[in-house]
Amino acid sequence: MLAQERYEVILEMLQESNIIRISDIVAKLRVSNETARRDLETLQDQKYLKRVHGGAILTDNINIPNLPGTLQSLPKTGISYAEKVTIGKKAASLVKNGETILLDIGSTTLQIAKNLKTIRNLTVLTTSLPIVNELAGSEVNVVVLGGKLFPDDQVMYSPFTSEVFEKYYVDKSFIGCGGVTIAGGVTDYSEYCLDRKVVKAHSSKMVLVADSEKFGHNALAQVCPLACIDIIVSDSNLNKDFIDSCRDLGIEMVIAPLARLE
Repeated sequence: MLAQERYEVILEMLQESNIIRISDIVAKLRVSNETARRDLETLQDQKYLKRVHGGAILTDNINIPNLPGTLQSLPKTGISYAEKVTIGKKAASLVKNGETILLDIGSTTLQIAKNLKTIRNLTVLTTSLPIVNELAGSEVNVVVLGGKLFPDDQVMYSPFTSEVFEKYYVDKSFIGCGGVTIAGGVTDYSEYCLDRKVVKAHSSKMVLVADSEKFGHNALAQVCPLACIDIIVSDSNLNKDFIDSCRDLGIEMVIAPLARLE
């Protein structure tokens, strides 16, 4: 089942009871706990629900479209999609002709990929199937780091994927996250993350791309401290105090102006 189809089922379940547990999603869709958590995070980004411990609830200000139209409307609803688009464009502007880069998994890194096709002599390393599909047929050189295909998550990964990456050196690595705090650093829900210590050691610059809603809270597990990050690309809704704190840590802050999408 594709991600968008899972989202529709989750919203149908929420409409019935106004609350949903991760265990309900796992049982209904036969996916991992990690996939269920990530789906809820995505739907929260799109303003369809509010995450609570162990699951999610509907909130009073959320109006879910009548199904089955939800499936078509999900990818381009909510301010978060506009944030990801503008962040993707801004981050892509950091990539120069002739560079080699890593694009990690995630919806924001996919937006970066959409804006790379005119860059000359570019090589992209990735484990993301959507990014591979996006760049297929373009002049971008794509290196798939490999591993087992997890179709629910559209990612290729194995315990040895980070070891494969160790054979390369890249100009910039673009990573996403599930949460960011000063104390907790960069956190995520994904079990398919490349080892960030390896990524840092083999990258001239490590770039975190994240919309403003990811800042100020921690996700499931830390993937690296903020000290590992050279550049953060986010949107103009990001709290100024957080921007200043990151700059105090020596992190270059690149803020993309937000333009709402129709």
